[in-house]
Order: sequence, then C-alpha cells, then structure tokens
Amino acid sequence: MNYFNLKPVFLLFMLLTNIMLTAQSDPKLSAYFFTPLTYNPAFAGSYEGMSLSSAYSSQWVGFDGAPKTFFLSAHGTFFSAKTGLGLDLINDNIGATTETKTMLNFAYQVELNDQWSMSLGIKSGFSNYTIDYRLLNIENPGEYPGGPNTVTSINFNVGTGLYIYSKNYFLGLSAPNLLANKYIDSFNNTLANSSQNYFLTSGYVIELDDEIILKPTIMTRIVKGAPLSTLYAVNLDYKEKFYGSLNFDFDNSIGAFTGYRFMEKIMVGYSYDTSINKFSNYNGGIHSVFLNYRIADYWKRERCSCSTF
Repeated sequence: MNYFNLKPVFLLFMLLTNIMLTAQSDPKLSAYFFTPLTYNPAFAGSYEGMSLSSAYSSQWVGFDGAPKTFFLSAHGTFFSAKTGLGLDLINDNIGATTETKTMLNFAYQVELNDQWSMSLGIKSGFSNYTIDYRLLNIENPGEYPGGPNTVTSINFNVGTGLYIYSKNYFLGLSAPNLLANKYIDSFNNTLANSSQNYFLTSGYVIELDDEIILKPTIMTRIVKGAPLSTLYAVNLDYKEKFYGSLNFDFDNSIGAFTGYRFMEKIMVGYSYDTSINKFSNYNGGIHSVFLNYRIADYWKRERCSCSTF
C-alpha cells in the first residue's frame, strides 16, 4: 500500500465540522477528552503499557441539581501487541436522576503500511438509569399516581469505533451507543430516551523539539436533532511531565487544563471551563479533576498519536 498524506484531510475535517450537523448535550466534552475510551473503544491499548484514569466533573456550579459526573477507565495490551482490552465506567448525576454505564472494550490493531496503522474497536455493556422521586418538587402532588420512591431501568448498550493514525496524525470515528434505548417505569411512562452519539476526532502532533510536543485536536459530537458541539483544543506536553491545554467550543465555552506527572507513573490534573453564552451569568463554570496511573506491560504496543492517557 502506498504512503498517503492525511494533512489535507485533517484541514478539511476541521472545516467540515462547521456544517449543519447535530449533537447531544452530554457531560462536557473536555472531560471526555481525558477519558477517550468512553467515546471510542479503538483507544484500548493505544498507550504502550497499561493505563488507569479517573475524572470527576462538577458542571454548572450554582445550579440546583447541576450535573456531576465520575469517569473511570482502564486499558492495556493483552494476549498480543495488536490486542487491546479496556473497561470504562461513567456515573452521571443530574438532579433526581442517576445513570451508570459499565462497558467492556476490545480493540485490534492493523498495520496498513510502514507509516500508517488502524485500530478497530467494539464495546458492550449495560446502563442503569434511576430516578428518585423524593428529590423532585412536584407542583401538584395529587397528579402523581404514587408508587416506589425510586424507579430503575436497565438497558444493554453496544458501540464501535476506529482510529487511523501515523506518527504525527490521527483521525477517528466512533459511535459509543448504537442502540436508541428507552427508559420506562412500572407504569410504562417514558423517563428518558438515549440517542446514537457519533464522535469525530482528529489531531496533529507537532514536535517543537525532543522534549516539547504541541498537539492541536478537535472532537465533534453528532446527534440528530440537537445543536452541533465541537471542542477545539491545543495541548502542550513538556517532557511527559508537565501538561497544559486550552480548549473552546464556539458560542458555548472556553476552558484550560493543567497537569503534572511524577514518578513517571502518576499524573494529576485540574481543568476549569466557563460558559461564554447567556448562561455565564447564572453558573460558576465547570470544575474537573483528573488522576492517571501508568505501568509498563509485556507487549508494549507502539503508542498512538491520539491522546494517550
């Protein structure tokens, strides 16, 4: 297979993200950026070792019942250098509702030529959706038919994704929830619906010198019937010890991240995002903290140029 240049594709892709697409308003994209296994199973095994990451995000500080999200993901290479396995968990609490997703991930790497590789991934698992009626302020209690204080609905999820990457470029496409699930209670009332989410990601690694790496990236979430949500970020990596990032979502938010890795294994980080729309006057922004732990493994797959946390 002949070598091909993805730089024009990357530039074109950045333009195409501004066309009329639709997206869902889920947990803030910048939080997803540091736990990429949650949106693309092909990420499993992308680091040349084993990696465990967690993140906690408190959104829209100042709003009653504002979202609070906890992420946990672990992945590495198993059985061979081409095989990646991973586990990701998301606990998302908004007001009286709590959703917990537990997903297993599998990825397989294919070498396209001496320059390019492709990682193909699948994920499957379950989501548990709970609503606690005791936390609701019901204006007309007589209209509420009564029943249990909490209602739980469990659904099966399945997703897929891929990365095409070289030493300096990556381009990804994923759909972490292919099934459009409906959450219902014992009275057959619909509590919530989930839609298919599609993620487009791309980035380019710029080696300023042997110790400083600059990586501009974009991530777009697409869902039918909702406004487009695209996160643009510029990430700085100094000696794989100091990390910094600036991100913005046009007409929605702007944010920054800083992190430090010590003992070559542990990274701690903090990010803050603030609204730049009309909601900025009513909330205290989004605070997120991150923790990552790395260990070497036997197989040592070549690291992906994507965000390898």
